[in-house]
Amino acid sequence: MTSKGERYPYGGLQVKAELRSKSHDGAVVPGEVEDHGDGTYTITLTPQAAGPHQLPITIDGQHLQNSPCDLDVIRHRQYNTLCNPELVIHCSCPSCIAIHDSGDIYVTCYINNSIAVSDQAGQQKRTIGSSGSGDGQFNYPYGFFIKGDVMFVANCGNHCIQKTPGGSWELRYWAPPAPLQSRRSMASDGASILQPGVQIPSKSSHAPEGTYVRSNGDVKHPTGIVIDEEGYSLVNEWTGHCLSIFDPQGKKIHTVGNLNNLDGVMLDPKSGSMYVANCGANTVLKYSVY
Repeated sequence: MTSKGERYPYGGLQVKAELRSKSHDGAVVPGEVEDHGDGTYTITLTPQAAGPHQLPITIDGQHLQNSPCDLDVIRHRQYNTLCNPELVIHCSCPSCIAIHDSGDIYVTCYINNSIAVSDQAGQQKRTIGSSGSGDGQFNYPYGFFIKGDVMFVANCGNHCIQKTPGGSWELRYWAPPAPLQSRRSMASDGASILQPGVQIPSKSSHAPEGTYVRSNGDVKHPTGIVIDEEGYSLVNEWTGHCLSIFDPQGKKIHTVGNLNNLDGVMLDPKSGSMYVANCGANTVLKYSVY
């Protein structure tokens, strides 16, 4: 279409497009343009790297409406090839995993009532916390979230969420509007809140808030869930002793088996690696998904 939104009814125009990386290298990928002769064109681009990009499209030297546009390029993860882990981290009864901005790996260990911190090579650097009900003490810590230097821990046995602002501990209590039946993990695909085995819409024009709209019944005692940028769901099955991957439509496409009482699962947004809490074997497994 022209800059005024009018469609050209014929071909033969000089259509150009390129993909410009917004990273420091500023790489530019020219687009391949196919003219269909009726005013429609197919543009094919092959990004060289993931990250933020800009896409300008011009016709006879004039930008299309809304050109250039900003977009993010993401790498497609190859879940159907998952087999053996590339790294094994040893810790006692791991339940939830988070990656610090430094790359350190934080794991809640609910039997030891502590958080184990390891480097990217899997070498343990230190532990955080101890048993008890005071600040910095845990009683069966399960869920865990970290952003910058602020950590949130689901202190299950003490019935509270514990927060560390700037390294000092304080207790924060959170009372949900409805009872939670021992849910250990949840995730969001941007439109809905998902708990293992159940999808609950947070905002929907088709169902009241809190209505079950989908149930993946083909799982056994699901305990952990994470959703990637493309909408794929990774679900740990405690009694199924496996990790199941579902496509955005909810179809199971792959299973990683021979695991032992899985708990938490997470994707590192920087490296794209997947981490699984293999609780029954006292290990955290790292998988490469590219």
